[in-house]
Amino acid sequence: MQQFVYVNEGRVLLREATKDDILSIYEMYEGSDSNLWWSNEELNRFRFNLVKEAKGKVFVAVLNDEIIGHTEIILPKSKEDSVYLLKLEIHDDYRRRKFGIELVRYSVIVMKNLGYQSCITWPDTNKSKGLYKKVGLKEVGENPQLDVKIVGKGDTKVKFIEELGSKEKPKDLEMVVGCPWARDYIWLKAFKTAEEGLLNYKGPYVHLVKIENIKAVTLVDGDSLYIYLPKGSVADVDLIRELLTYSSNLALDKGIDVLNINIKSDIWKKIGSPDFWEVEEEKRLEMKMDFT
Repeated sequence: MQQFVYVNEGRVLLREATKDDILSIYEMYEGSDSNLWWSNEELNRFRFNLVKEAKGKVFVAVLNDEIIGHTEIILPKSKEDSVYLLKLEIHDDYRRRKFGIELVRYSVIVMKNLGYQSCITWPDTNKSKGLYKKVGLKEVGENPQLDVKIVGKGDTKVKFIEELGSKEKPKDLEMVVGCPWARDYIWLKAFKTAEEGLLNYKGPYVHLVKIENIKAVTLVDGDSLYIYLPKGSVADVDLIRELLTYSSNLALDKGIDVLNINIKSDIWKKIGSPDFWEVEEEKRLEMKMDFT
């Protein structure tokens, strides 16, 4: 499926990207303040293939045979779960001209036609919240995003069981720290980035652990942290506190003293910042659209 929209600049083609578009997407970022993932063609190719392997899709906006925008979407295994809008980027020269709105709207139509029932995203509050609202997404929550400087270690009751590999993904556990809508992508990114030796990457360090006869998994992925727990334990504040301490100690042991942590607001309020962290807190907006 492809679609044309008409703007002052001319006719814009919206379609799913192919491998032949990888170089053009990279060229879109040249000369801009791009994320490290798009700083060279090799990383751009890796990112594209990673999204596709994680059952995702990449869509592009094309004006006069030039790619001026792209979006990345991660599909859940069940069509009853929300599609995750991972990334939206428009070329610097074409921002604030409705190209982003049209690209997201097109992506939503494709997802709806495939049988999915909703989509969700964590937008940049300053850059894209208004855009997503115009498409039809609504604010459904706001949770803290923590930039943590680890300045020491804490005591914990968590016990190490074993280190996990790429084929030992925690299938029966819920993610309580980190982005819960892109699990396959997060897991693949952690191991494949390390395998390729990209971005001076540290990790992944994945431990199966135990506390009070409850098994959990902690994943330190570069400067990001993810924690997985059984469904019946996802609201156990004391347990999550212990696992955060264990994960922080693990990161420090591996030479990582800065972590980016996403956690639910109600959990963080009860845990509070430990004395071995220096924390800068921002708000992470959550937006959603139901297709039905």
